[in-house]
Amino acid sequence: MKKMEYAVVDIETTGGNAGGSRITEIAVLIHNGKEVIERWETLVNPQQHIPLYITALTGISNEMVYEAPLFQDIAKELLELLSNRIFVAHNVNFDYSFVRHQLEDAGYKWTAPKLCTVRAARKIKPGLPSYSLGNLCRSLDISLENRHRAGGDADATAVLLSLLINDGALEIQKMIKKTAPDQRLPPNLPPEDFQNLPEKPGVYYFYNAQKKVVYVGKAVNLKKKSSFTLQRSQGYTSKTAFFKGHIRYFF
Repeated sequence: MKKMEYAVVDIETTGGNAGGSRITEIAVLIHNGKEVIERWETLVNPQQHIPLYITALTGISNEMVYEAPLFQDIAKELLELLSNRIFVAHNVNFDYSFVRHQLEDAGYKWTAPKLCTVRAARKIKPGLPSYSLGNLCRSLDISLENRHRAGGDADATAVLLSLLINDGALEIQKMIKKTAPDQRLPPNLPPEDFQNLPEKPGVYYFYNAQKKVVYVGKAVNLKKKSSFTLQRSQGYTSKTAFFKGHIRYFF
């Protein structure tokens, strides 16, 4: 691996599920641990309709991507940018799941160590009112332009990464290990909720930030089944798309 180089990635998509939605825009910033040394950004023709609510959020319309390259046309160049680098994103499993899925569709097998700047910020900058990218930027005085566009969000995430490395390099080192348990969990889930799950039969409940139950499951082994469900949710399947709170269980 190149010495601690990071690929800071942000994508825009046609929807929330990597299995059925497609990338419409992607930005990759190569960061050497101190600063951005290379920048790459492109619109992508998703070969499917962009819903109006997505256009309202991102500003990316069907007309804008009509003449943009297809993903398979940029896949090789993208793979070269990502290879042997740590994949960084704000809520990393969302971006990672889309990129990996579409690279696989284009004929490329790829995996990478990941770093989630949501989880890293929670560890290194505890006690902030919110860890959404917009609110983090306000709290930490980071400039955020072109919100909900790949380039603008990636630029802000790269600045955030620099701050986190500067203030918490050892914590970053722990988090980028492929075996780090935090990497398998949704960014808003307190790790202790998962760690405290027993390996016993029971029923488990997923709650959102408003303490509303968003999913109920039963299991012979609560920890194992919850882990499987949570890992499936990293591409934002419909079951757990709004899971941003806690896990509770009963025997």
